[in-house]
Amino acid sequence: MGWLSDKLFGKKKRINQNKINDYMAPYGKMIDEQEDISRQMMDPNSLLNLNLQSRLRRDNYDMANFQNRNIASQGAMGGLSQGQIAAQQAANFNQSRGTFGRQMEDMLQGQYNQGLIGLQNVMSMRQGEGERLSNMHIQQVNAANARRQANMGLATSLLSMGLDYMKPSG
Repeated sequence: MGWLSDKLFGKKKRINQNKINDYMAPYGKMIDEQEDISRQMMDPNSLLNLNLQSRLRRDNYDMANFQNRNIASQGAMGGLSQGQIAAQQAANFNQSRGTFGRQMEDMLQGQYNQGLIGLQNVMSMRQGEGERLSNMHIQQVNAANARRQANMGLATSLLSMGLDYMKPSG
């Protein structure tokens, strides 16, 4: 029943992987973007993290300078010597650098953790979308093949009835 059934009832449908890939393409691009962001978050040397580090460093230095100006003005009003003011400013700057180191470490660890969570979400999105689109295509193929099989069954039944009708009764 090969070519004749194909002519009468249409060719049997097959799963087209390229069709599934075409369905996935736009969503796949968005997932790729999310994956890229997640990987950047996990890389301490990425442009994203280098910008965050630079901003944290700048904010920390601004705060240390602000505090040192306050130390200088309060020291001058309080009658402290230049040496005492300089010592307090140096201590403040050292404390600020220590705080900055902890903030940098916390920021990078937080970025890594967020990136890892994002990457896990990307994996889930890729799996879910792939399964959804694949199942949809498979269901369409199965439905088409079921219709074809039903049509072939109907034709076979009609042919059988016709042959039975044409048999001489004896």
